[in-house]
Amino acid sequence: MKVALIPMHVEVGDFEANWREFERRFNEALNHEPDFIVFPEYCLTGFEEWDFSGAELYEEIVGRVGALAKEAGVYVVFGLLEPYRNCVYNSALLIGRNGEVLLKHRKFQEPMKFCTGNTVRTASTEFGKVAVIICGDLYNKRIAKWVRRRRPDYLFVPMEYSPDYGELREEDVEAMAERVKVLGVTTLIVNSHPPGGAWVFDGEGTAVSSGKGKDTIITDV
Repeated sequence: MKVALIPMHVEVGDFEANWREFERRFNEALNHEPDFIVFPEYCLTGFEEWDFSGAELYEEIVGRVGALAKEAGVYVVFGLLEPYRNCVYNSALLIGRNGEVLLKHRKFQEPMKFCTGNTVRTASTEFGKVAVIICGDLYNKRIAKWVRRRRPDYLFVPMEYSPDYGELREEDVEAMAERVKVLGVTTLIVNSHPPGGAWVFDGEGTAVSSGKGKDTIITDV
């Protein structure tokens, strides 16, 4: 299974600029013939407290990304804001090779004003079962219970983590590794830029591939 992890630069509130960047990075990744292309959390709209206007683009985003996935015949994982009745979920989707939504995850670890998810699901692919969680979910005890119960072969984690001190420290990466060890599943993480970064951990929490900044990581899993 070949995966492209893309730490995309995200402009908050500028969908068209983000779409141009998304499409450009997507097409560049296709040169490596990946099976999965993975983008960060709410990568096409960004998010600034408490502006949920990006959720209005949910259907358009799903349609556009689905069309790209179908044309290229690849799986795509990415985050977006999802409207639901009178609130909004921070969600992530797995789009299949023929453009359909195979899996939706709604983030657990969110502050007030968001709806929050309550389960982890898996989808079957030719490579095994995959699951998706989002950013802070990685450190959530209920998530750990669900992941261990579902027993996916691969876990994808779109992230938007911008620490106050500007750059990810080694301690941050070590914390990710410790959580992956608890989950016991091969985990692929991609963060939005800035500060960017992408990591692949095996089920023991050992980093087998990583990158900094905006560099796309191509990895065989």
